[in-house]
Amino acid sequence: MDKLEYLQKYYPDTDNKILAKKLGITEQSVRRLASKYNIKKSPDYIKKQHESLINARKEKYIANISDICPNNYQLNIIVDSILGDGNLSYGPRGKNAYYREHFCQQQYEYRLWKCAQLEDLGFKINKNNTLKSISHPVFTDLHEKFYINRHKTITHDNIKLLNEPVGIACLYMDDGSLVISKNNKPNITVNPIITLYTLNFGKEENVILQEHIYKTFNVKFNLKKHPDGKKYILTIGKREEVFNFLDIVRPYVSQIASMNYKWDIEKRINYKCKKDKRINTRDFYNRKFLSYTDEDIDKIIDMKQNGYKDKDIANKLNRSYWGIVWKVRDLRSKNMI
Repeated sequence: MDKLEYLQKYYPDTDNKILAKKLGITEQSVRRLASKYNIKKSPDYIKKQHESLINARKEKYIANISDICPNNYQLNIIVDSILGDGNLSYGPRGKNAYYREHFCQQQYEYRLWKCAQLEDLGFKINKNNTLKSISHPVFTDLHEKFYINRHKTITHDNIKLLNEPVGIACLYMDDGSLVISKNNKPNITVNPIITLYTLNFGKEENVILQEHIYKTFNVKFNLKKHPDGKKYILTIGKREEVFNFLDIVRPYVSQIASMNYKWDIEKRINYKCKKDKRINTRDFYNRKFLSYTDEDIDKIIDMKQNGYKDKDIANKLNRSYWGIVWKVRDLRSKNMI
């Protein structure tokens, strides 16, 4: 059998490299002879080659994916950033989603802090004031959980990922506010109000978030109507609940100097009092909310050393559970417990 007969018989379903070796010629010569005599590859061969090419590209893509795995602390930051100022997107030809978050220059310090917490996951801040991650299956999975019919959505399942104080702290820093209100009675007093501007979510989703925060962090927000967005926000007007909430988020919010106005009630009230000398703050400070005294710290150390649980210590000192959890962690980091 000469070369031409061999090609006519085997070229349609055989790889050119094999044909070239069998005939003792180059692959270029194989292609040239096939073209000259109009010998073509079979449809089945072309289909198999196409599938092989796709699989090879897929394997190469998977091999080049960074091996990242967010811990629960990092996952909480990402999840509440998705609920807040961030979003998940796909590029024009992207196979996996990525996280991005635009911000103004005044928010740079906060985003720099957030980026530092997530740096080992491939997060960076670019020149356009955007915090951005790499494309990765981790974010594709979160996109599937949080984007239903292309809309960011809170469900009973995905909200379970919010289970650490740092998460609720990020949601507060993204979309929350602390307002010191003043009444108009003769004996003028002040009262703090915390608001989460969850206007991207409807009533049902806000209720899911409200119930989850209460169940997980023991802080009770109220559902309130609002003229903007999807018409609902979450607020706290009860002083005790405000301080409980700030006990939870303060350890994280206080790491960012530009965020002091969101937790430093004492400073905010002092400023208010300078503007209006009639304000009565005597009743406001009827509990040592704002800081842990040396006596408080001694009690915490003594109770932990005697086997008390964090919940029991919180009840004993009239503090929030998460506030005690954080303080215990802080004392342990300093080798005081």
